[in-house]
Amino acid sequence: MAQVISDRRDVDFVLHEQLQVEDLSKHERFAEFNKKTVDLIVTEARNLAVKEMLPTRELGDKEGCKFDKGKVTIPESFHKLYTLFKEGEWIAMSEDPAWGGQGMPVTVALAASDYFNGANFPFMIYAGLTHGAGRLVEVFGTDKQKDLFLKKMYSGEWTGTMLLTESDAGSDVGALATTAVKNDDGTYSITGNKIFISAGEHDLSENIIHPVLARIEGAPAGTKGISLFLVPKIWVKDDGSLGEPNDVVCTGIEEKMGIHGNSTCTLAPRNPSGRREQRDARHVSDDERGSTAYGPSRI
Repeated sequence: MAQVISDRRDVDFVLHEQLQVEDLSKHERFAEFNKKTVDLIVTEARNLAVKEMLPTRELGDKEGCKFDKGKVTIPESFHKLYTLFKEGEWIAMSEDPAWGGQGMPVTVALAASDYFNGANFPFMIYAGLTHGAGRLVEVFGTDKQKDLFLKKMYSGEWTGTMLLTESDAGSDVGALATTAVKNDDGTYSITGNKIFISAGEHDLSENIIHPVLARIEGAPAGTKGISLFLVPKIWVKDDGSLGEPNDVVCTGIEEKMGIHGNSTCTLAPRNPSGRREQRDARHVSDDERGSTAYGPSRI
């Protein structure tokens, strides 16, 4: 096999000679990840990247994403690829097996990801954001939120995003104008618009979980007053089943110089009356903790 994406000898040198990654197997947590297992993981990742992912990179770039009346379709070749990715349990490689991860050392997961990202980065944005959003739920979410969302996200059955940027709040995220009003049932109504949302709408999964930054009424200005909310595309009932669409509307996708296979969306929560208001969201971050809760979803 030609040495494309990453040279296997370079990968093996870094893992085994430089980092001596097999020493991690001396610890109980990583006991099963000896040199033979690590080499097998890297081989399987490389095979998937070279044989399946790399051929779809150009196809996805040429086909791109299509927007029609709030719906977004992604390149057809990405659907088979995503199925293979889910079957191989590649989304949450280093996360707790109890929540659907593989529990492997992060170092090994990064070696696999090096092949994946090099083969088809636009596709990997869907998987990477899902992992990041899931990790956010795992670290900062309540037990109920973990039960509702985490396994579905780490398995790839549902995907995830991150909703930060607004037209007047880019790098200065504290300037955001999106607001949150608490409802009688403990959920929140979110009002606002978010732009440049990678993987914000697509036909790859039946549900998309959006972590959204917003400011609760009466909270202080700046980043100190920002809170985090989980806003599913399709509302998730307390028993884990899907309810009705949650009024998160995609109003368009960006035309970009590259990564055409990934949908970069403008999202406007809107109820049937036309007011831009998200009916239901679950609060994740504590009011006084501000935007710090968003960090893990960007890892």
